[in-house]
Amino acid sequence: MSVILKTRGAGRRGRRAPGWLAFTALAAVTLAIGPGMAAPDPAAAGTEYAQGHDRRVHPQDWALSNGDLTNTRNVTRTPINSRNVKNLKVKWRLPLEGAPTFAGIMASNPVVVGDTVYLISLNSDVTAVDKETGKVRWKRVFNSPSVGPNGVAYARGLLFGTTFTGVFALDPATGRTVWTRELIASGEGGIDVAPQVFEDTVVVSTVPNTFGKYVPGAMGTIFALDTATGNPRWSFNTVKDGDLWGHPEINSGGGTWFAPALDEHGRLFVAVANPAPLPGTPEYPNGSSRPGPNLYTNCLLAMDSRTGKLLWYQQTAPHDLRDYDLQDPPIVTTAMVRGKPTEIVVAAGKMGKVYAYRADDGTPLWTLPVGTHLNDEGPLPDTPITVLPGIIGGIETPMALSRGRLFVPWVDNPSKLGATGGLELPDNAVGRGGLAAADVASGKVLWQRDLPQMALGAATVANDVVFTSSFDGQVYGFDTATGATLWTARTPAGIISSPAVSGNLLLVGAGAPGLSTNPSFELVAYSL
Repeated sequence: MSVILKTRGAGRRGRRAPGWLAFTALAAVTLAIGPGMAAPDPAAAGTEYAQGHDRRVHPQDWALSNGDLTNTRNVTRTPINSRNVKNLKVKWRLPLEGAPTFAGIMASNPVVVGDTVYLISLNSDVTAVDKETGKVRWKRVFNSPSVGPNGVAYARGLLFGTTFTGVFALDPATGRTVWTRELIASGEGGIDVAPQVFEDTVVVSTVPNTFGKYVPGAMGTIFALDTATGNPRWSFNTVKDGDLWGHPEINSGGGTWFAPALDEHGRLFVAVANPAPLPGTPEYPNGSSRPGPNLYTNCLLAMDSRTGKLLWYQQTAPHDLRDYDLQDPPIVTTAMVRGKPTEIVVAAGKMGKVYAYRADDGTPLWTLPVGTHLNDEGPLPDTPITVLPGIIGGIETPMALSRGRLFVPWVDNPSKLGATGGLELPDNAVGRGGLAAADVASGKVLWQRDLPQMALGAATVANDVVFTSSFDGQVYGFDTATGATLWTARTPAGIISSPAVSGNLLLVGAGAPGLSTNPSFELVAYSL
């Protein structure tokens, strides 16, 4: 049975059983501890944490969109390391079939469970693939175009995913539908996020736009559903008080693009997207139709995962005029703060900054800008000016964390913005990017590598190698300690998806047009 759940109003609770426009708008533990160094990194234990919520998950599986519930994207149970990464070669290639959207055909992170790889296209079609051979086992067609990044997640013996208007659970062996639930009516917004699953709860979010067009009156809402039935547990409106800042006939905002993080205290950390319209309209320049900070847009929210109650929040870009979502998946870890091991949460977004907070109360710890910053604060003039980060820029895709080092992919691509407009796609051929490594305890940059194209393929760590990739289809493997280049490969299309590491495999989705006039969309499996 399906039901439309209204997205207006503050958080509501259901009965609980016991116990781009971000980047895809292109188409939106072993560690010595000392002062300034991180405490023992839970990244190495992240798989166990995920497994603790589902004993059917094997330590070598990549079952969630960012690998584990703390979103570290760090794998230690793999033979891939700095000594042998140069031996990675193509094992198999899977053509990505289907009609591409304006963003391409794949923007998500594949997941791996046992001997099967699962992936979802930008049409919401799900494919199961033999991990060893790359042969298709089954395909479930939904034909529901999505802006992305979308994604699938495995837990409790089910495979969860989203269409543009709802959530589904599939039998991972056959692709048979177990349940579906519609969350938003067609034309009132969409769903672009990968599900996050913990215990018996699956969390997703709506967004207030449809393929680059913001819907007046629409508000992004977080939903927690029962994994077995899809029945609602609670919901939370990411627009405070649900009033859209006085002009619901014009304004919209909020929602999430990437999966939230969960800590062992049951706190759910959610990164919220931007308000709209932006920068403004002729009648209401510089966002004057939505006066004030526009809470809870561009906020990091700490919530009680059992009830949806808001515990604390921190806003990073009040009254946003430049599309500076705080959209990247938060990362939970432990670091030394004033000489004591302290749980912290790290967030980042399109404003090109990384933020660290105490996980218990949201106290700010440090802020790290990356990439180029130009005219990125304050009101905009009537005559458009060059702004960096641009609307496709900053930290577009997920970071990674390993042994106290945070790895941050960033994008420099200028936009021309004025008080009443300019929210148009830039020339991606001039875009550049890079990868920075920082000490997670202090935010100090340890090394940085500049790249000739936009880094839109996230950061992913396998032991002492960090992988990232760029819009032109180039894949890089760098030494986590020094930033030295250890391995590169070229894919036959652009990359806006995030890779997975499982066993001796690196899985890379080349599913965007990139800069090619004749791209060949593929999921490429590299193996030692």
